[in-house]
Amino acid sequence: METNVPATMPVTLDEIVFEHRNKDYGAFELRTTYSKTVNRAMWIGITLFSGLFVTSYIFAHQKEDVEQKTIVILNPDNYKQFEEPPIEKIPEPEPPKPAEPKQTIRYVAPEVVENTTIEEAPPTPEEIDGSIISNVTTPGDKVEGIAETPPPVTPPVETKVAEVVEDNTPFLTVEVNPSFVGGLSEMYKFLSKTLKYPSAAQRNNVEGRVYLNFIVERDGSITDINVLKSVGFGCDEEAVRAVKLMPKWTPGKQNGRNVRVKYTIPVTFKLD
Repeated sequence: METNVPATMPVTLDEIVFEHRNKDYGAFELRTTYSKTVNRAMWIGITLFSGLFVTSYIFAHQKEDVEQKTIVILNPDNYKQFEEPPIEKIPEPEPPKPAEPKQTIRYVAPEVVENTTIEEAPPTPEEIDGSIISNVTTPGDKVEGIAETPPPVTPPVETKVAEVVEDNTPFLTVEVNPSFVGGLSEMYKFLSKTLKYPSAAQRNNVEGRVYLNFIVERDGSITDINVLKSVGFGCDEEAVRAVKLMPKWTPGKQNGRNVRVKYTIPVTFKLD
Protein backbone atom coordinates (compact mmCIF):
# COMPACT_ATOMS: atom_id res chain seq x y z
CA MET A 1 0.00 0.00 0.00
CA GLU A 2 1.43 3.35 -1.00
CA THR A 3 1.05 6.61 0.97
CA ASN A 4 0.54 10.07 -0.53
CA VAL A 5 3.11 11.74 1.84
CA PRO A 6 5.80 13.55 -0.19
CA ALA A 7 9.31 12.16 0.08
CA THR A 8 10.77 15.49 1.29
CA MET A 9 8.42 15.77 4.42
CA PRO A 10 9.61 13.68 7.46
CA VAL A 11 7.04 11.33 8.89
CA THR A 12 6.81 11.56 12.71
CA LEU A 13 4.80 9.67 15.30
CA ASP A 14 2.58 12.69 15.78
CA GLU A 15 1.79 12.79 12.08
CA ILE A 16 0.82 9.14 12.15
CA VAL A 17 -1.32 9.52 15.32
CA PHE A 18 -3.15 12.64 14.12
CA GLU A 19 -3.60 11.45 10.52
CA HIS A 20 -7.14 12.17 9.32
CA ARG A 21 -7.86 14.05 12.59
CA ASN A 22 -8.42 17.67 13.52
CA LYS A 23 -4.92 19.06 14.02
CA ASP A 24 -6.24 22.52 14.83
CA TYR A 25 -7.78 21.33 18.15
CA GLY A 26 -4.54 22.08 20.06
CA ALA A 27 -3.32 18.67 21.17
CA PHE A 28 -1.31 18.24 17.99
CA GLU A 29 0.47 21.55 18.51
CA LEU A 30 1.24 20.71 22.17
CA ARG A 31 2.75 17.35 21.24
CA THR A 32 4.89 18.82 18.46
CA THR A 33 6.23 21.70 20.67
CA TYR A 34 6.58 19.67 23.93
CA SER A 35 10.36 19.12 23.66
CA LYS A 36 11.07 22.76 22.87
CA THR A 37 8.90 23.95 25.76
CA VAL A 38 10.59 21.61 28.29
CA ASN A 39 14.08 22.61 27.14
CA ARG A 40 13.21 26.29 27.28
CA ALA A 41 11.77 25.96 30.83
CA MET A 42 14.80 24.00 32.01
CA TRP A 43 17.26 26.61 30.74
CA ILE A 44 15.20 29.45 32.22
CA GLY A 45 15.20 27.68 35.61
CA ILE A 46 18.94 27.03 35.48
CA THR A 47 19.56 30.67 34.59
CA LEU A 48 17.39 31.99 37.44
CA PHE A 49 18.94 29.62 40.01
CA SER A 50 22.47 30.53 38.86
CA GLY A 51 21.65 34.24 39.07
CA LEU A 52 20.25 33.84 42.58
CA PHE A 53 23.30 31.89 43.72
CA VAL A 54 25.76 34.40 42.22
CA THR A 55 23.84 37.35 43.72
CA SER A 56 23.86 35.76 47.21
CA TYR A 57 27.59 35.04 46.91
CA ILE A 58 28.35 38.64 45.91
CA PHE A 59 26.28 40.11 48.79
CA ALA A 60 27.94 37.77 51.29
CA HIS A 61 31.43 38.87 50.26
CA GLN A 62 30.45 42.54 50.28
CA LYS A 63 29.11 42.17 53.86
CA GLU A 64 32.35 40.60 55.02
CA ASP A 65 34.30 43.51 53.50
CA VAL A 66 32.08 46.11 55.21
CA GLU A 67 32.30 44.55 58.68
CA GLN A 68 35.16 45.88 60.77
CA LYS A 69 36.67 44.05 63.62
CA THR A 70 37.42 46.14 66.65
CA ILE A 71 40.12 44.78 68.94
CA VAL A 72 40.26 46.23 72.40
CA ILE A 73 43.48 45.67 74.26
CA LEU A 74 42.97 45.65 77.98
CA ASN A 75 45.97 46.96 79.86
CA PRO A 76 45.79 46.12 83.57
CA ASP A 77 48.11 49.07 84.30
CA ASN A 78 45.36 51.48 83.28
CA TYR A 79 43.08 50.33 86.05
CA LYS A 80 43.55 51.04 89.70
CA GLN A 81 43.41 48.16 92.08
CA PHE A 82 40.12 47.97 93.92
CA GLU A 83 40.51 49.22 97.43
CA GLU A 84 38.07 48.31 100.16
CA PRO A 85 36.52 51.32 101.87
CA PRO A 86 37.75 51.88 105.39
CA ILE A 87 35.52 50.49 108.10
CA GLU A 88 34.24 53.16 110.40
CA LYS A 89 34.82 52.37 114.02
CA ILE A 90 31.76 52.62 116.20
CA PRO A 91 32.58 54.83 119.16
CA GLU A 92 32.34 53.05 122.45
CA PRO A 93 29.58 54.30 124.72
CA GLU A 94 30.66 56.48 127.53
CA PRO A 95 30.57 54.87 130.94
CA PRO A 96 27.68 56.06 133.12
CA LYS A 97 28.52 58.90 135.38
CA PRO A 98 28.45 58.06 139.07
CA ALA A 99 25.40 59.38 140.79
CA GLU A 100 25.97 62.38 142.96
CA PRO A 101 25.68 61.56 146.66
CA LYS A 102 22.46 62.58 148.27
CA GLN A 103 22.37 64.25 151.62
CA THR A 104 21.43 61.89 154.44
CA ILE A 105 20.87 62.54 158.10
CA ARG A 106 21.15 60.13 160.97
CA TYR A 107 17.88 59.71 162.75
CA VAL A 108 17.85 58.25 166.23
CA ALA A 109 14.53 56.91 167.31
CA PRO A 110 13.58 57.85 170.87
CA GLU A 111 13.86 55.04 173.40
CA VAL A 112 12.60 54.77 176.95
CA VAL A 113 15.58 54.19 179.23
CA GLU A 114 16.19 54.51 182.90
CA ASN A 115 19.00 57.02 182.38
CA THR A 116 17.50 60.30 181.24
CA THR A 117 20.82 61.66 180.01
CA ILE A 118 20.43 62.59 176.32
CA GLU A 119 23.56 61.58 174.46
CA GLU A 120 22.39 62.86 171.01
CA ALA A 121 19.36 64.96 170.20
CA PRO A 122 17.16 63.91 167.25
CA PRO A 123 17.30 66.18 164.16
CA THR A 124 14.90 69.05 163.82
CA PRO A 125 12.20 69.12 161.13
CA GLU A 126 14.24 71.72 159.20
CA GLU A 127 17.19 69.34 159.10
CA ILE A 128 15.05 66.41 158.06
CA ASP A 129 13.46 68.41 155.21
CA GLY A 130 15.19 67.44 151.93
CA SER A 131 17.23 64.62 153.51
CA ILE A 132 16.94 60.83 153.26
CA ILE A 133 16.47 59.08 156.58
CA SER A 134 19.49 56.87 157.28
CA ASN A 135 21.57 55.52 160.16
CA VAL A 136 24.43 57.91 159.40
CA THR A 137 24.66 61.59 158.53
CA THR A 138 26.47 62.41 155.23
CA PRO A 139 26.77 65.67 153.30
CA GLY A 140 25.27 65.98 149.83
CA ASP A 141 22.54 67.52 147.68
CA LYS A 142 19.10 67.83 149.15
CA VAL A 143 16.42 65.66 147.64
CA GLU A 144 13.14 67.22 146.60
CA GLY A 145 9.78 65.57 146.57
CA ILE A 146 10.42 63.02 149.33
CA ALA A 147 7.26 63.77 151.25
CA GLU A 148 4.82 64.84 148.63
CA THR A 149 1.09 64.95 148.95
CA PRO A 150 -0.30 61.57 147.85
CA PRO A 151 -2.38 61.67 144.69
CA PRO A 152 -6.12 61.89 145.17
CA VAL A 153 -7.89 58.58 145.37
CA THR A 154 -9.86 57.94 142.21
CA PRO A 155 -13.38 56.84 143.05
CA PRO A 156 -14.28 53.41 141.69
CA VAL A 157 -16.07 53.43 138.36
CA GLU A 158 -19.63 52.30 138.65
CA THR A 159 -20.33 49.48 136.23
CA LYS A 160 -23.90 49.07 135.13
CA VAL A 161 -24.97 45.61 134.13
CA ALA A 162 -26.90 45.78 130.88
CA GLU A 163 -30.32 44.30 131.11
CA VAL A 164 -30.70 41.25 128.93
CA VAL A 165 -33.77 41.62 126.73
CA GLU A 166 -35.08 38.23 125.84
CA ASP A 167 -36.17 37.68 122.26
CA ASN A 168 -39.76 36.47 122.14
CA THR A 169 -39.54 35.38 118.52
CA PRO A 170 -40.57 31.70 118.45
CA PHE A 171 -38.06 29.16 117.15
CA LEU A 172 -38.85 26.87 114.24
CA THR A 173 -36.10 24.34 115.02
CA VAL A 174 -34.41 23.83 118.39
CA GLU A 175 -31.98 21.44 120.00
CA VAL A 176 -34.74 19.78 122.08
CA ASN A 177 -38.23 19.87 120.54
CA PRO A 178 -41.28 20.41 122.75
CA SER A 179 -43.40 17.32 123.37
CA PHE A 180 -46.77 16.26 124.72
CA VAL A 181 -46.42 14.53 128.07
CA GLY A 182 -46.21 10.83 127.19
CA GLY A 183 -45.37 11.36 123.50
CA LEU A 184 -47.35 11.56 120.27
CA SER A 185 -49.39 8.44 121.02
CA GLU A 186 -50.75 9.98 124.21
CA MET A 187 -51.48 13.21 122.37
CA TYR A 188 -53.61 11.46 119.74
CA LYS A 189 -55.38 9.44 122.46
CA PHE A 190 -56.25 12.74 124.13
CA LEU A 191 -57.53 14.19 120.84
CA SER A 192 -59.64 11.11 120.05
CA LYS A 193 -61.32 11.38 123.47
CA THR A 194 -61.78 15.16 123.30
CA LEU A 195 -62.89 15.66 119.66
CA LYS A 196 -66.58 15.63 118.79
CA TYR A 197 -67.43 15.08 115.14
CA PRO A 198 -69.39 18.14 113.92
CA SER A 199 -72.97 17.32 112.94
CA ALA A 200 -72.71 19.33 109.71
CA ALA A 201 -69.68 17.27 108.65
CA GLN A 202 -71.52 14.05 109.49
CA ARG A 203 -74.57 15.02 107.42
CA ASN A 204 -72.38 15.87 104.41
CA ASN A 205 -70.00 12.89 104.85
CA VAL A 206 -67.00 15.27 105.15
CA GLU A 207 -63.64 13.75 106.11
CA GLY A 208 -60.10 15.14 106.11
CA ARG A 209 -57.24 16.58 108.09
CA VAL A 210 -57.11 19.99 109.69
CA TYR A 211 -53.52 21.25 110.00
CA LEU A 212 -52.91 23.55 112.97
CA ASN A 213 -49.86 25.39 114.18
CA PHE A 214 -49.39 26.90 117.61
CA ILE A 215 -46.67 28.12 119.96
CA VAL A 216 -45.46 26.09 122.90
CA GLU A 217 -44.46 28.71 125.46
CA ARG A 218 -41.55 28.50 127.88
CA ASP A 219 -43.85 27.11 130.57
CA GLY A 220 -45.38 24.52 128.19
CA SER A 221 -48.70 26.30 127.63
CA ILE A 222 -50.31 26.45 124.15
CA THR A 223 -50.94 29.87 122.52
CA ASP A 224 -51.53 31.46 119.08
CA ILE A 225 -53.42 28.56 117.49
CA ASN A 226 -53.88 29.03 113.72
CA VAL A 227 -55.51 26.90 111.00
CA LEU A 228 -53.09 26.17 108.14
CA LYS A 229 -55.32 23.78 106.11
CA SER A 230 -59.08 23.88 106.48
CA VAL A 231 -61.70 21.17 106.02
CA GLY A 232 -64.78 23.19 106.84
CA PHE A 233 -68.26 22.16 108.11
CA GLY A 234 -67.20 22.90 111.73
CA CYS A 235 -64.09 20.65 111.72
CA ASP A 236 -61.67 23.60 111.99
CA GLU A 237 -63.38 25.05 115.06
CA GLU A 238 -63.58 21.64 116.76
CA ALA A 239 -59.85 21.00 116.19
CA VAL A 240 -58.94 24.40 117.69
CA ARG A 241 -61.20 23.71 120.71
CA ALA A 242 -59.57 20.34 121.38
CA VAL A 243 -56.02 21.76 121.15
CA LYS A 244 -56.92 24.53 123.60
CA LEU A 245 -57.93 21.86 126.15
CA MET A 246 -54.49 20.17 125.98
CA PRO A 247 -52.48 20.07 129.22
CA LYS A 248 -49.10 21.82 129.34
CA TRP A 249 -46.38 20.37 127.16
CA THR A 250 -42.72 19.81 127.96
CA PRO A 251 -41.19 23.04 126.55
CA GLY A 252 -38.45 23.09 123.92
CA LYS A 253 -34.87 23.99 124.82
CA GLN A 254 -32.08 25.89 123.08
CA ASN A 255 -28.63 26.25 124.66
CA GLY A 256 -29.96 24.72 127.86
CA ARG A 257 -32.84 27.16 128.42
CA ASN A 258 -36.56 27.02 127.70
CA VAL A 259 -37.65 28.85 124.55
CA ARG A 260 -40.83 29.49 122.59
CA VAL A 261 -41.27 27.03 119.70
CA LYS A 262 -43.78 27.01 116.84
CA TYR A 263 -45.26 23.53 116.36
CA THR A 264 -47.54 22.02 113.68
CA ILE A 265 -49.87 18.99 114.03
CA PRO A 266 -52.60 17.39 111.85
CA VAL A 267 -56.03 16.64 113.38
CA THR A 268 -57.82 13.87 111.41
CA PHE A 269 -61.61 13.63 111.04
CA LYS A 270 -62.81 10.26 109.69
CA LEU A 271 -66.27 8.72 109.72
CA ASP A 272 -66.60 5.12 110.87
